Amino acid sequence: MFSRREIGVIEMADVRADQRTTSRRSTGAPRTVFNVLTGLDEDLRSGQGKTFLPLPTGLSQLDHVLGGGVRSGDLVLIGGSPGVGKTIVTLQIARNMALAGHTTIFACYEHEESALLGRLLALELGDMPGGGEYDENLDLMRTGLQDIASGSSRSLSDVLQGEGHIGRAYEHVESYGNRMWLVRASGAHTTVEKLEEMVKDRMRENPDGNVVLFVDYLQKVAMHPEPPVEAEKITQVTEALKDIALTLKIPIICVVAADKEGLQSRRLRLHHLRGSSALMYECDVAIILNDKFNTVSKVHLAYDPVRAETFKDWVVFTVEKNRGGPNLLDLEFRKDFLHFRFDPEGGLVQEKLVDERIYSE
Repeated sequence: MFSRREIGVIEMADVRADQRTTSRRSTGAPRTVFNVLTGLDEDLRSGQGKTFLPLPTGLSQLDHVLGGGVRSGDLVLIGGSPGVGKTIVTLQIARNMALAGHTTIFACYEHEESALLGRLLALELGDMPGGGEYDENLDLMRTGLQDIASGSSRSLSDVLQGEGHIGRAYEHVESYGNRMWLVRASGAHTTVEKLEEMVKDRMRENPDGNVVLFVDYLQKVAMHPEPPVEAEKITQVTEALKDIALTLKIPIICVVAADKEGLQSRRLRLHHLRGSSALMYECDVAIILNDKFNTVSKVHLAYDPVRAETFKDWVVFTVEKNRGGPNLLDLEFRKDFLHFRFDPEGGLVQEKLVDERIYSE
């Protein structure tokens, strides 16, 4: 039986067939169930049904909950407090999808492309077997880059290429480098329209491949003229991004910021996101990140304080909304922030967590 989200993908899967055959309906016209099924069958047989297939995030437990990954037309939100790992996990997912052969666009309003590249290299080092043993390689890489910036005769190739772990990390980045696009977005100039054009450019270059847009973060997307009230801007940006996801049949994954109340809460929830009303209704998947140490019930902290210290190494991923499957599930992933990554395996949270909707100190 299809989930509601998969049914939505079925309804969208006939657009390319519409463009090929004049006997099909025009966009927005009603169609019988039989015509929808016929169009879907033709698309699947002709290889145009790729929009029906989920795209794995590369985080195994999360993919299991999402039924294999994110799907075309999905607007996915990743929220959390500053420093909890929103950009880290979003960049990691973008890298995982590019590594799997998809085209990813990472539009970042917070960091330069060079900083993101450094994170990718560190991620590759951490992803190697026994990655925690390679901390000295990060120091070597940073020292080499500083030498170049100081006028050393060494080149970037000298630092990144070679026989060691840094060289292998660089080779990994090269393997997907032409499929992953880094964008230094501007809160003053990079509008929804410009993001849409970037996606269309990549689709024209590779019409048969999947394109995924990542936005870090949604509240900083530029709008001209900008509404006087932030909530109205967030509503318009969210609706526009959702429309792009549906129209172009791509997943869009956005980092979202918390409001003042959320920053003061022990556990951040979906309703704590800035512009939460529009975000709650428009998104298909919402994942809220919280530090585990701050989120577990005091019972665990008091009962076993030694074990409670280990909670600081974990982040809770709560799937608060999931149109295509179960929601309100609490997953946990181990932090490896030295290498700008999470352990991709993860698991279900076993401890009791506080709930800000009913919890009080």
